[in-house]
Amino acid sequence: MRGLLHVIFCWSLLMIIQGSFSRARIAEPQIRCVSYQCKDGECKEGIDICEESEHDRPSGCFAVWTTNNLTNEMNVTMKGCFISTTECNNTECIDTTTDMKKNLNYCCCRGSMCNKEQRWVPVATKAPKVIHSPEKESKMPLIILIAFVSMLIGLFLLTFCYVKHQKDPMFNEIPTVEPDISNSSTNVSLRPIDLKDIKARGRFGVVWRAQLHNQEVAVKIFPMQERQSWITEQDIFKLPRMNHPNILEFIGCEKRTDVASTDFWLITAYCENGSLCDFLKSHTVSWGELCKIASTMARGLTHLHEEVQGTRTEGLKPSIAHRDFKSKNVLLKADLTACIADFGLALVFTPGKSCGDTHGQVGTRRYMAPEVLEGAINFTRDAFLRIDVYACGLVLWELVSRCTVHGGPVDEYRLPFESELGPHPTLEEMQENVVMKKLRPRIYESWRNHTGLHAICETMEDCWDHDAEARLSSSCVLERLSQYTRFPTARQFFVANTTNTTNATNTTTATASTPGGGAPTNNNELPSKIATESV
Repeated sequence: MRGLLHVIFCWSLLMIIQGSFSRARIAEPQIRCVSYQCKDGECKEGIDICEESEHDRPSGCFAVWTTNNLTNEMNVTMKGCFISTTECNNTECIDTTTDMKKNLNYCCCRGSMCNKEQRWVPVATKAPKVIHSPEKESKMPLIILIAFVSMLIGLFLLTFCYVKHQKDPMFNEIPTVEPDISNSSTNVSLRPIDLKDIKARGRFGVVWRAQLHNQEVAVKIFPMQERQSWITEQDIFKLPRMNHPNILEFIGCEKRTDVASTDFWLITAYCENGSLCDFLKSHTVSWGELCKIASTMARGLTHLHEEVQGTRTEGLKPSIAHRDFKSKNVLLKADLTACIADFGLALVFTPGKSCGDTHGQVGTRRYMAPEVLEGAINFTRDAFLRIDVYACGLVLWELVSRCTVHGGPVDEYRLPFESELGPHPTLEEMQENVVMKKLRPRIYESWRNHTGLHAICETMEDCWDHDAEARLSSSCVLERLSQYTRFPTARQFFVANTTNTTNATNTTTATASTPGGGAPTNNNELPSKIATESV
């Protein structure tokens, strides 16, 4: 009897405990979630009541969506209930993953309607902690010792190289220009340059008159889009033997950066009289001034075209074609010595190398040679040099047009072809007149009547010959013009020319009458009285 009562008591206790668990589960509120599904192109949104689940796998809500990278707009793909693990205990639906697979986001949460709003808040992963092993720590003294010995060896080698360099400097090239700072990105160690006023505006930049310490300099400022012209021009200046009295003196180059923009500066000597073009607009020239400007200009062009072999102290100076030769790019110093500037389009001809893939039709339109206008350039060194000589003939015409030596009226300054084609000729007009009609600037009869000007007119005509191969070389132009500078006045040139012609005739007669055809005495030197005669 006692055993029966014990069984009944245990069974009653079990039923009470089961009833308590049932009431506890019934007391739990049912979870509701926002549902969203698409089927056959139709999308429906509603509210799902999550079914009961096991106690260790409670119900939860989830959301799946995509994000437009351009508009950041979220497009929900699916929402609803699911049996979640204990990992989805958040009360908000938040995706914290750092990388999305196929642009999909997923989040889960606990609580009714917790998936109504969803967010993506990526959490950066923490770097793993570095555990220092005792074995590595034991190697630290050895590593420090090796680094110290290496530093001592490097210091010894640097000292040795420095001493050797000081003992034997004569075999090293002497630097004459500033170091290349074309890759510089800061304004460290810039020269203290004070810009004064703008002197000229060109195709590639603006030229300023500036002050550097006690020296007056010119600063050509290139904008960012003309950086390549800045690099080309400084590379030309830095070639060996470019330090020449008739080439513009190069001082340095700098990259100037501020918050708004980046400019590239080219610093050169300042020429007081500006460009030849601007000088001729406000000045006429005498015979002596014409000869000085023309001969020094030709000397600069000859040096540019000339290839000079290298020595132990200086490298080879290659031949260079200017490709934009004009009166604007010929500058005049205070004593009217000419020097050539603006090498932004220049082409370097290194021996053994081709001129490369270059565009032939470049330069200023009115100074273009017929073959450039026609697009029929032979891409060789001599062809490009002859193009410069053609332009040199036009610059000589500009000089003669403002010379007063003939005694007649001197017209206002005009550019080549300005009288015939106007101030702004088109490419088609230049092609029609220069190439087809073989038009050249007008040579006035008053110029022809003067012996000195007549000789220069013949030189300019030989420079602008339609046949490129028939043109003079720059060295031949220099040789002709140098003869004129020996005579300070046009009268002396006329006397010398007449005397040389008479001497040549007498020499021919004497040669014909000399028995045995003996050579006559050379009588090309002027008598001292004639050589010192002036008007």
